[in-house]
Amino acid sequence: MSNLSALQVIARPRHQSGQRTVREIYGCVEALRKRGCGVALRWVPAHEEDFSMGPLAKAAAKRATRDECVAEPAAFQARSTMLRLLLNGQRHFATIPERVGKWSRRIDKALPGKHTRKLYDGMKKKEASVLAQLRTGKTRLNSYLHKIGAVESDECACGQSAETVEYFLFRCRRWILQREIMLRYARGKAGDLSFFLGGKAASDNDKWQPDMEAVRATVQFALATKRLNTDQQPTTD
Repeated sequence: MSNLSALQVIARPRHQSGQRTVREIYGCVEALRKRGCGVALRWVPAHEEDFSMGPLAKAAAKRATRDECVAEPAAFQARSTMLRLLLNGQRHFATIPERVGKWSRRIDKALPGKHTRKLYDGMKKKEASVLAQLRTGKTRLNSYLHKIGAVESDECACGQSAETVEYFLFRCRRWILQREIMLRYARGKAGDLSFFLGGKAASDNDKWQPDMEAVRATVQFALATKRLNTDQQPTTD
């Protein structure tokens, strides 16, 4: 974020104005933490030219202020400070709110669950970033970028279809060679989005566990394409 004062208030809340907004931020942080995701807030000057995510953040912020956008209700009673919120051992969530994480719940029927930590354990920062993009659906693929107004078209550069997560992982012919690593661990589940992203499908039984070899193969495929790199500029070329 470019507002240093806002970042300081979030880090050390006292009795300043905007406490409701701060509590909502804490709620989002806790929701992500319960799903095994780490959160870090960093100050970036507004004029920083090398910050490639800036245009995406601005487009998303503008989209969130449209009339049809409705804020989610608070999921729980926030604590007075972020430290106490993040370190307390109580469970604030029994389920994911109905209107939150539709994409994640679609690919993983076990959410929220302890298996999410297993998915990210041992991963490097870039690997974790790629997996998080794919599991949340908020990726640098054109389908999502078009949805938030960052690019003009959702079409894949191959020109054959919208560049969705499914199309990117399983069907785009630009990545046939890179996709070989995923096929080695398909185990008869080629094209199964839940399987390759470490999620539980509706057909899986109670003894289900994520196949970490398949998950790591998916991450390595995505890294090999360089399509989800955070330093990659949005493009429809």
